[in-house]
Amino acid sequence: MNRLHSASPADDAAEADTGFFLHGFQQASTSEAPYVLWSQRRKAIHAQLLAPADPATALRMVWAQDAALSLLQSPFIDQMVQYLEFYQVPADQTLIQQGELGDYLLIVLSGQVRVDRQLANGQSVHLADTHPGEVLGEMSLFDSSPRFSSCTTSTDCALAVLKADTLDAMMELDASTAAYLLALFTRKLSTRLRQTSARIEP
Repeated sequence: MNRLHSASPADDAAEADTGFFLHGFQQASTSEAPYVLWSQRRKAIHAQLLAPADPATALRMVWAQDAALSLLQSPFIDQMVQYLEFYQVPADQTLIQQGELGDYLLIVLSGQVRVDRQLANGQSVHLADTHPGEVLGEMSLFDSSPRFSSCTTSTDCALAVLKADTLDAMMELDASTAAYLLALFTRKLSTRLRQTSARIEP
């Protein structure tokens, strides 16, 4: 299990910003939920920076079979990759911990990630095993709320990372791409929440 010290966004000058998404975390950081930046998480999980030769093609390939994200047209993907960071993460690493706040979402490019949720009665529910193309952590990024579930690498994984401050920059510099991306992520999130509710409801 990865151990991290929580921090407020204001404590990390390199990631400080006043944009919409990061500002939401600045407000939420007054809660009791631990706040974990990607800059902290990546060190704890031994993430190694990747430099894909053609990241846009990699995204197009993994999203080609996704009902929602396959609608993201090539010009938008070409623009979006400028705002992403790419990492290789070994197996058995906690990417996201249930109950914490975090300033990032993840896109699985290769490998498999296990998604689990701890219920109020102490029962652990296995929600999913993700496949390339899945997006993780977007719900918390959008509404600045604690993470709904925990995500752990089952295998070595290649990931794309979109941080809150970078999403703010995309909204300012490339609003059409940001709006299109958020609409598709929201549609995908809605579908996943319906599926998850069906799994955990008695």
